[in-house]
Amino acid sequence: MIIFICTDNKNGILFNRRRQSRDEAVLKDILETAGEKIWMNAYSAKLFSGYSGRIVVEEDFLECAPLGSSSFAENIPLKPYEDRMERLVVYQWNREYPADAYLDLDLSRDWEVMDQKEFRGTSHEKITRKIYKRKIC
Repeated sequence: MIIFICTDNKNGILFNRRRQSRDEAVLKDILETAGEKIWMNAYSAKLFSGYSGRIVVEEDFLECAPLGSSSFAENIPLKPYEDRMERLVVYQWNREYPADAYLDLDLSRDWEVMDQKEFRGTSHEKITRKIYKRKIC
């Protein structure tokens, strides 16, 4: 499974149970990078309302999504599903926002960057996309 997630510079993902930010250029990049369908929960599906034909909404989507599929996660811990994850695509806002929920994976220990690019967003001057794969021990 390939997981897409957005973070700030300190790996923050939520503040007061709300996403820190959003950017239309990130959504477009996710849609271009992901497979035909993207799995997510109802909270995240609101972001992709214009692309409903590509969205599969399940509250337990990380358990339902088949291997090899793409999922977008915002408001759930990922650590319990780490063994199912083949890739992790992290969009970093390159800012520090207030946060009270953080990405719960240690990317420096178990993951390595296989691709990185920067692009201009619609609401952020610079967004960094890093694609991680599991380290082979």
